[in-house]
Amino acid sequence: MFHPLVFDNIRVVLEGAVYDRDFEGAITITQRSDVMDMATFHRMFQIEFTLVDRDKSEQAVTAQMQLRTSLADIAAEQLEQPLTEHVGCTICIHFHLPMPYAGDVPQKIKAITTILDDIWGSRPYITQTLKAQVEENRVEWPPQHLRNQITLDFYRKIDEGNIEDLRFLLDHTVQSLIELQAFADSKPS
Repeated sequence: MFHPLVFDNIRVVLEGAVYDRDFEGAITITQRSDVMDMATFHRMFQIEFTLVDRDKSEQAVTAQMQLRTSLADIAAEQLEQPLTEHVGCTICIHFHLPMPYAGDVPQKIKAITTILDDIWGSRPYITQTLKAQVEENRVEWPPQHLRNQITLDFYRKIDEGNIEDLRFLLDHTVQSLIELQAFADSKPS
């Protein structure tokens, strides 16, 4: 009989919890993927969502929960050999936030970090990557709009012992999405 990987067990629980929130009407799932990368032999599952009724809005903040496992983890589990220190997978959360360029961008970045620290504490490591779209033949600087990708990385592996934590993680992700959407909807300073 096939024995599912740690990754598969966590993916099923995470996906189910996100779909439960969608069925409750709190969020709208906008995208999901379950990938086996044959070049590097790693697995990745990601599910993306917005607040309900925001999926068509240009000002919508999206949340993306991403679960990954590597060849070493898959092989160690299947071969029952200690090929890695701890068999498991990693989880990362990304938020994609539209930001008008108007106002003090460093101040906005600090405000976003403060919002997330208030929700998450100092647990995940937060990075923000700002992007501006520059079209060929229309170089406009400074740009009117930026796209901020906010990444929360926990820098540790999880396994089936952490399954109960997934609902807590999802609750914090939805709360972050609510707060970041309110921030995106606020008037530029």
